[in-house]
Amino acid sequence: MAKEEFCYTCDRFEPHRKLTGRETAWLKNRLGRAGVHEFLVCLAPGCRNLRTGGNKRPFDDTIRLPVLD
Repeated sequence: MAKEEFCYTCDRFEPHRKLTGRETAWLKNRLGRAGVHEFLVCLAPGCRNLRTGGNKRPFDDTIRLPVLD
């Protein structure tokens, strides 16, 4: 279920959702962390920016979630 959150790359409120299983595995590997349950992905066309529920800019450099087929 999508939730409206502010996306700093879009510079406006956009729908975000929690990560799927494959996306979670990708982000764990990318960050070298055991857990990434707090992350959301922006659903605006072409964005896919990652944020947490409480932090709109959790990384110094933008991390965009790739499309995982």
